[in-house]
Amino acid sequence: MIPLTHSLIIAALLFSLGLLIILLRRELLFILMGLEVMFNGAALTAVAAGQYWNNADGQVLTIFLMVVTAAELAVALILVWLAYEHFKVTQIDMLTQLKDDTRGEPP
Repeated sequence: MIPLTHSLIIAALLFSLGLLIILLRRELLFILMGLEVMFNGAALTAVAAGQYWNNADGQVLTIFLMVVTAAELAVALILVWLAYEHFKVTQIDMLTQLKDDTRGEPP
């Protein structure tokens, strides 16, 4: 049996790596990959806690988290695809046309 501390250290490393990817990369697809790595770190934490307390709650939570993550990823990939079709760019900094430039002025 793997000790709880080892699992939590690996989960923290996964979560930190995902956060680092999100903060350093400016491509939409890399940001989505960073979110997936962060979700995997959270899922590993749930599984490790479930194993430590000898119940299946962690595995059930992980299955639920993976279903929600798959739905989120499907919607996000469609949005990335539509943003690329419309603006021909996937860089976050270049998608400034999505901002509201009215600055409170009436139409």
